[in-house]
Amino acid sequence: MVKVKVAKVTDVPEGDLIKVMVGNDPVALYKLDGKLYATTNICTHEQCTLDDNHMMHGDVVECTCHGSQFKVSDGSVVVLPATEPLKTYLVSVEGEDVFLEG
Repeated sequence: MVKVKVAKVTDVPEGDLIKVMVGNDPVALYKLDGKLYATTNICTHEQCTLDDNHMMHGDVVECTCHGSQFKVSDGSVVVLPATEPLKTYLVSVEGEDVFLEG
């Protein structure tokens, strides 16, 4: 696994997400109650981008293209039509720097 610096902790707004890149892979980086999480930025239902098409419901991200919802911590599907979970990434923080492994 490769560890990649993707952001500063302060770049990620509390209760929301930003898009970062891990190589060629777009990743959604979330901050919820001060803790950071990361999933793929592409919805598994119809490949809409989450950074442009989302609403947050606590620890759940909704893809507003078709209403699929996913638990941010593990990528699991909470509300259909998506049936495949989002890929997740291991997040670590060193000082103010955010790193992803995946």
